Amino acid sequence: MNALWLLFLLGSELPVVFLLAFAAACRAGMGGSRRGAALLAAVLTSLAAEVLRHLLLRSGQYLFFVHPQEVLACMLAGGLLGYAASRGRRAATVLMLTDTLGVFLFSALMVHSGLASGLYAPQDVGLALLAWLAACLTVLLRDTLNADSPRLMEEQVYATGMALAALLLLAARLHWPAAGPGWQLGMLWGAALLPLLLRCVWLLRQGRRGLPSW
Repeated sequence: MNALWLLFLLGSELPVVFLLAFAAACRAGMGGSRRGAALLAAVLTSLAAEVLRHLLLRSGQYLFFVHPQEVLACMLAGGLLGYAASRGRRAATVLMLTDTLGVFLFSALMVHSGLASGLYAPQDVGLALLAWLAACLTVLLRDTLNADSPRLMEEQVYATGMALAALLLLAARLHWPAAGPGWQLGMLWGAALLPLLLRCVWLLRQGRRGLPSW
């Protein structure tokens, strides 16, 4: 693995693992779970995302199999910080941002992994649906571990953002199929941040109307 691709994996896979673990532990802590249970939910959620990506796409670009210590450290760090954040006054806001950015980034990373695996062509919209499904399964598992109602059933914009992140990256790769690691990393983060921005605007409008935002 050359240095450029290692940099890409460090800038994409580690943030996904950290954000998913952070959100899982934060939700567990806000629900009254102890630190050990919150850490377990954090590790299992982020690990499930890695396993799903490997089983569904079988891409060779997985940091978990190359540097497992760094990935496990990110899981634990995300879990510990997420549990600590659950005790703060702005826990709900922090949870919303990390949770949605994590699943949007994971959805985009799934599309990238599918294209890198060679199993899918850049024109295959089915890859975006597969990415959406994997992200949904990860979120459902997390909510089940926390004995919470599935967030996907409560907020349509949540699931829509996952699909939008996957489609945005797929559309970007149609125009730059031979983009280097730097361009791909930028496209991946852009595909995740744009639906997050739209979600924040939607929540702000809901709050102004006096409706619950979370």
